[in-house]
Order: sequence, then C-alpha cells, then structure tokens
Amino acid sequence: MESAQATSPAEMENPVSVENGESGRNSNHIEEKTTGDVDMKADFIEQQQLDESNVKTEPNGDQLKDQDEDKIEQDLKAAVLDQVAIEEEELNLRFKDLKAQENGKELQRNPSLPPQNNILSHVHCLAQLEEQRRNYEQQLDQLRTSNIQKDNMITLIQRENAILGKEKQACSKEMEMANKEKESTVIKFAMKEKLLIDAKKEKEAVEKQLSEAKKEVKNVSTRFLAVSEEKSRMTYIIDEKCNEVRKYQRECEKCKTELGLLESKLKYHINKLNIETEAKAVVERQLEEQKNAPNKLEEKANEKLKMEFEANTILLKHEITSKTEALDKVTKEHQRLSEANKDLQNQLHEITTEHKRLTEEFNRLRELHNSVEGSYSDELLNSAKLRGQLEELQLLRTQNTINEEKLTEEQKRVQELEALLQDHESDLEQLKVKKQELLTINKEMSELIVQLQNDICLAEAKAQGLDAENKLLKQEKLAYDTKYNQLERQLSLEASEKNEERLLLAKHLSEKTKMYELTKQKLDDVQGDFEATQHKHATVLKELHRELNKYKRGITEPKIPISYCSNCQQAINGYPTENPQQRSHSRSSSHGSMHNGSRRASESSESETVASSATTVQQPPLQQDLQAVPSKKVLVERILRLQQATARQTERIEFLENHTAALVAEVQKKSKVVQHYMLRDQTAGALTTSRSDQNKSELVKYGNGIMAAIYGGSSKAGGENKAMSLELSLEINKKLQTVLEDTLLKNITLKENLDVLGLEVDNLTRKLRSLEGSCK
Repeated sequence: MESAQATSPAEMENPVSVENGESGRNSNHIEEKTTGDVDMKADFIEQQQLDESNVKTEPNGDQLKDQDEDKIEQDLKAAVLDQVAIEEEELNLRFKDLKAQENGKELQRNPSLPPQNNILSHVHCLAQLEEQRRNYEQQLDQLRTSNIQKDNMITLIQRENAILGKEKQACSKEMEMANKEKESTVIKFAMKEKLLIDAKKEKEAVEKQLSEAKKEVKNVSTRFLAVSEEKSRMTYIIDEKCNEVRKYQRECEKCKTELGLLESKLKYHINKLNIETEAKAVVERQLEEQKNAPNKLEEKANEKLKMEFEANTILLKHEITSKTEALDKVTKEHQRLSEANKDLQNQLHEITTEHKRLTEEFNRLRELHNSVEGSYSDELLNSAKLRGQLEELQLLRTQNTINEEKLTEEQKRVQELEALLQDHESDLEQLKVKKQELLTINKEMSELIVQLQNDICLAEAKAQGLDAENKLLKQEKLAYDTKYNQLERQLSLEASEKNEERLLLAKHLSEKTKMYELTKQKLDDVQGDFEATQHKHATVLKELHRELNKYKRGITEPKIPISYCSNCQQAINGYPTENPQQRSHSRSSSHGSMHNGSRRASESSESETVASSATTVQQPPLQQDLQAVPSKKVLVERILRLQQATARQTERIEFLENHTAALVAEVQKKSKVVQHYMLRDQTAGALTTSRSDQNKSELVKYGNGIMAAIYGGSSKAGGENKAMSLELSLEINKKLQTVLEDTLLKNITLKENLDVLGLEVDNLTRKLRSLEGSCK
C-alpha cells in the first residue's frame, strides 16, 4: 500500500512536470527561433544601415535613395511587427506556463496526495516563479535600456536635424547671397557693357569729328598751300614792283632834275620871250609908225603875223594868250608905227632877219615845249601808272595783311585742331586703358560667373543632398516616432499585464506563504516524528549490526545487500534530493546572467541582443553551453564580415575615385578639344591668340610702324609725337576700332563657349552619376 501510494504522487506529478517540460521545451524552442529570427533581422537591418551609410557617402541618384529608403522602412516595419508577434507569442507561452502551474497547484491541493510531494512541487514552483521574476526584471531592464538608447538616438537625431536645418538655412543664405552677387555681377556687367556702348558711341562721334576736322584741315591745308603760293607769287610780284618803283623813283628823280632844268630853261625862255615881246611891241610900234609902208609888206606881215599868232595860239593855247594880247598891242603899235615904217624899212630888213632867227628859235622852243609837254604827259602817265601800281601794291599789302591774318587764324585753328587731336589721342589712350580695364573686368566677371555657377551647382547639389538627408532623417524620425509610440503602447500593455501578473503572483505568494506556514508546521511535526523514528531505527540498526556481527561470525555465507524502498531512502535522507542538473542549471544561469550583465556594458548592441536573448529563457546546461559558444563565433564571424565589407567598400571607393579622376581628365581633354573646334570655326580676326598679340608687341619694340602708337603708348619722344600726322592718327583709330571689335567678338564667343561648356559639364556630371548608380 505504501509503495502504491508512493508511486501514485509521482505519477500524478508526471503529467504536470511533463506539461511543464513540454511547455518549457516549446517555449525554449520558440524563444530560440525568435532570438535567431531577431538576430537575423538585426543583422539584415545593420547591413542595410551600413549600405545606407555607404550610399550616403557616395553621390547616388535620387531614385536609388528613395528606393533604399522605402526598402529600409519596409524592413524596419516588418522587423517591428515580427518582434511584436514574437513578444506576443512569448507572453502567450508565459501565460500558458502560469496556467500549467495553476493546474499543478490545483492538483497539489487534492487531499489524496501526500504532503511531501505538495511541498516539493511548491518549492519547485517557487523556484520557477523566482526565475521568471528575474527574467521579467531582466527584460524590464533591457527594455528600459533600449528605451533610453532610443531616447538618446531620438535626441541625437533631433540635434542632427537641428544642425541640418541650420546648415540648410546657411546654405539657403549662401544661395541667396550667391544669387544676389550673381544679379549684382550681371547688373555690373550690363552697366559695363552700357559704358562700352556709350564709349563706342563717343568714339564714333569723336571719329566723325576727327573726319570733319580732317576734311577741314585738308581744306585749310589746300587753302594754305594756295595762299602760300599766292603769297610767294605776290612777294615775287611785289619784289618786281618794288624794283620797278625804285627804277621809277630814280627816273622820277631824273625827271624832276630834268623838269627843274626845263623849268629853269622855260623861265629863261619866258624871260627871253618877254624881252622879245617887249622888243616886238617896240617893233610893232615902229611898224605902226611905219604903217604907211607898202601894203604888200603889211599884208604879208599881217598874214605872217596872223599865221604866226594863230599857230602860236593853237600851239601855246592858253599859255600864249599873253603873246596874242601882245601881238594885238603890237598890231596896234604897228598901225601906229606904220607911218614910221618907211623910216624903219632898213630896220625892217634887220628885224626880218632877226624875226627869221627868232621864228627859228621859236620853232625850236616850240618843239622843245612840245617835247617837254610830251615828256610831261608821259611822266604824268607814268606817275598815274605808278600810282595805280602803288594802289595795287597797297591793295596787295592789305590783301597780304588779310591773308596773314587769315593764316594766323588758320594756324591758330590748326593749333587748336592739333590740341584737339592731342586731346583725342589722350582720350583714345584713356579709352585704351578703359578698354583694358573693361577687358580685365570682363575676364574677372566671366571667371566670377563661372565660379558662381560652379558654387551654385555645388550648393544646389549640397542642398539636394541635404534635402534628401533631411527627408531620410524625417522619415527615420517618423519611423522612430511610430516605433516609439508602439513601444510605449506595448510597454503600457506589458506594464498593465505585468501588474495583473504581479497581482496574480501576489495572490499566489500569499496563498503559498500560507501553505508554506502550514507545510512548515507539518515539517516540524514530521521532523519530530522523523527524529523519533531515527532514534528507533538507530537502536534497531545497532541491534541489527550486533546480530549481523553475530551472524558473520557464525555464518560463512556471502553478504546480501539490504534494499530499501523509496520511502525509506527518503526518510533516511530526510527530504528528497534535488536534481543536480537543476542546481547546476540555476547556478550556471545566475552566473551566466551576471557574466552577461557585466559583458553587456562593454559590448555592442548586437552582443546585448544576443546576451539578452540567451538569458531570457531557462535552458538546460548543455543547451546553454552550446548557445554560449555560438554567440562568440557569431560575433567573430560578424566582425570578419564587417571587416570584409569595409575592405570591399574602401576598394570600391578607391576604384570610383580613380574612375572619377580619369573621367575628369577625359572631360577636360574633351573640353579643350571642343574649345579648339569652336574657336577654329570662328573668324580669324576675331580670334587671334594672345601669343600673336605678344609677338606684335615685341615686333613694335623694334620697329616704328603704325601699330607702335597702339602698343608703344606714350613711350615715344615729343618730337616723334609731333611728327605724327592726322592720317596716321586716323589709321591708328581705325585699327584700334578693329581691335576693339575683335576683343568684343572674342569676349562674346568666349562667353558663349563657357556657357556651352558649362552645359556639357553638367550633362557629363549627370551621366557620371547615373553610371555610378548603375555600377552600384
């Protein structure tokens, strides 16, 4: 009966223990699966995070980033859902264990079972409950640490978001500043172009003025040449006239001397005529006295006298009126003396002879007078001619003075024009300096524009990258927020469930404390009975030993071992022996938990998850040893895999850097080739190289060509500058205009080429990014 009763509680204990064992094995197996799945998911997520970090470091396309973000979000959501399902399964298993324990307790409460088995099952349940409590506390600690880590991650992400937001604001400010600078540079460039156009217009106006001035100078030069020729001719004529005037002056002096002589002769002859007229009057008086002389003589004498007097009156005109009067007097006297003519006939012969002589002298004098009058008229004509010539000379002198004044005015005007030319040359030099300054400004503006375009492209790329990273961080933040909310909800649910479990455990503990007190009393009673029975058995054993010794001495048969029943053995031992495996398991689990706890502080999150998953489930010692060994192997393998991945990534990064350097070199070569072909297609005059300009400037140093004024500047002497003519200055202006047009064409073509090259570089960078994305 005792053996049957002893076996029955063991049989009654077996289903509970079997159920507990099966549930424990199932739970262990499920937890192993869950931990394995969690490790696999964690490894997969970490690998994806590493890939994401590598992808962030490398410039991939926006589509690949969006696809990676979607994949990461889906994987994280799936991992979170799997963890939630696994935790729910664990909770269900734990509730199943609790239900199994409650069923075992109900079976233990049956009065048919002996008290010792109830005590053992109660102790076993208490140990399991303590272990479960420890596991729950460890899980709570792990969840708290994970929550703290997640809070730290969230704060870090928020800080990174704030930093990225500040960087984005700074980039936006830089973009605005760059845009403003670009607009200001464009405005400056437009203003400079406007100034160039105004300068060109001013130059055209100055060139027009120069052309007009050139025409005027040509006209003035022709006039000046004509005037100089006229001046030379007039000077020659004036010299000739002066010589003639000198000759005429000499002749006039001679004529004056001759006139003086003639006047003296005339005075002498007039005096002589007066004397003769007086003598004639005397003779006429005598003739009048001798009037009564023969009539023939008188008629002849009268006729002769009349003829003579008429001739004298015709020849002498008004000068001989006195003579005519004298003759009248003489005639009167002759009438008066005709009476005395007879007396004076002898005298008449003498007078006739004298008269003949006087008539001859008179004729001679008349001829002299006529010649004197002719010479006088000639002298008057000559004097009139000389006066006309003098008047012409005076007119010529006045014209000469006028021409000299005009020449002085023209010279002044020429000097003014030369001053204007010098001013225009200085203006042209200033325009050259301005042109060079504008060319340098244009070059600087083009370089600034290119730099600004590159900076804008870089800023846009940075902004796009920052936007993409900000989007990723926002999405990660949203995912972490959702996870955090889900975890908070799960924590609240688990806290409520654990509160309920604690209440249940408190109830169980209160019941078990009562049962423990009852069992303690029973144990005290049983121990008293046991001590009494021990004394009895000791006495019985002593007696039996004595009897055995007696029998040994008397009996030579072999010794037969005494077999005790299970109840006796339990009574001898005092209380049932615990399973050493369970004790070692509890010790190893506690030691493993302490070791894992100390190791968790130093290892990474992966080792934490492995250690926590290893300590959450109660396992036998063999399974625990097998799990402890693979955890190190897994860590080592994972470290090796990560090192290999980093080595491959570094190799790939080096390859991509070399590839990008080669592509950049090819792009630069292609840009040079494109620039060469683009420049070759343009006009030759508009695209002369700087080498040719340098050669021209060096050639100008050795020669005195037309372009020496352009490249030499103001280095020449003053005499050489004076030697420069208007035609040379106009040719220089034309060549300067062609140079200006060439430089403007160069600037326009270079600007267009830079724009084309910028577009081609953008296209090539996009192609490179797409190729890198496809290679990845």
